[in-house]
Amino acid sequence: MQPYLAGNGHNLRQTDYQLQSSLVATIKRRFRTYGYLETGTSTFQDYDMYSSMVGTVRKHNMIKTIDPSGDVLVLRPDMTIPIARRMANEKASYRRLFYVQDVFRQLKDESNPKEFTQAGVECFGEDTPENDAETIALAVHVLQDLEFDQFKVEIGHAGFFKDLIDELPLSPEELEKLQELIQSKNLVEIRPFLNNLSVEESIVKAIETIPLLYGKPRDVIERAAAITLNSKMERTVAYLQQVYTLLKAYGIENCVVFDLGLINHMDYYSGVIFQGYITGYSKPVLMGGRYNDLAEQFGAEIPAIGFGCIIDHLLNAKKEAGQTAQTEETVDLVIYYDQNRSSDALPYANQLRNQGYQVLTQTADSTGNTPAKFIIWLTDEESLLIHRQKQTAFQNIGELEDLLQTEMREN
Repeated sequence: MQPYLAGNGHNLRQTDYQLQSSLVATIKRRFRTYGYLETGTSTFQDYDMYSSMVGTVRKHNMIKTIDPSGDVLVLRPDMTIPIARRMANEKASYRRLFYVQDVFRQLKDESNPKEFTQAGVECFGEDTPENDAETIALAVHVLQDLEFDQFKVEIGHAGFFKDLIDELPLSPEELEKLQELIQSKNLVEIRPFLNNLSVEESIVKAIETIPLLYGKPRDVIERAAAITLNSKMERTVAYLQQVYTLLKAYGIENCVVFDLGLINHMDYYSGVIFQGYITGYSKPVLMGGRYNDLAEQFGAEIPAIGFGCIIDHLLNAKKEAGQTAQTEETVDLVIYYDQNRSSDALPYANQLRNQGYQVLTQTADSTGNTPAKFIIWLTDEESLLIHRQKQTAFQNIGELEDLLQTEMREN
């Protein structure tokens, strides 16, 4: 799913690129363990596709351009929508897809960049509490893989608030204002706002409670059950209980909290919604949720859920936590060789590269000094593998590969 964006863009130092590359590689590995396949979309998208859709990217946030034929295009402001359209056009009923691509938004604050890197997943074809819990578990596992010490995934449900306000005759402007008050947990202004609309006291009390429905899932479920006003809200509370039971089975209940005051600006969410926060970092690093009705705007009925990680925010959170990349690039191996050992050194390098090692070759009289985990010296007198000031002689490439594998296992 496509979260709202704000970050530092792509003005990265070289060391930041190394850290970002490591983050992306880790995220991709985790996505694949859940059975997701990589996909992508065109940088340029049809403006009409976005402008005609309900509850998605606002028109003034899109960056527009004109192609030679005079058609209006936009730089890709969202990943979920073009992927959902493709699924609808292909009449696909089930698919798990992930992406790592840049998106582009024109934000009100000119100090914010317009280009952001995102990594996300979209799961089409399932609509069950099991699928929701698994998607949230994937989000938790991503943050665990990135070795953040403390984080929380806040879980809400778009249907709970929507089913409650169905009891109210609100204009679009009044609805937007109420959403702002709830999202900011502005308890002082909610009652006066609703009183001006002549809302029944029972509904006022229920709406006033929503910003307070935050905390341990079991407690939130109990308090939410006490303010339900219709059968839809009751079913939502029961559904969240099912999801929580499954999250406990994943063993991640300590990583999540429930927040039924969680409201996302994307109106196409229809069920469970969630966002991830790193302790000590103020902005959400991932957002997502269920959007069962989005494909209907492309003429198909395909339930779906997903989330997007904001790589820029993950990078900043890593740096603020002091988890920075090494100041120097380190390769696996550097082979230093005398000129008359080139017939050994270069084939060695090729074979080790084919084994997946990063390998640099340099003549013994080279002035360069590249940081490496292992050093190989090939001279007229000997062949040595050097690791942590330990020197080990070898006779051929087979012995060298065995030595490397042994050192890797021991370290």
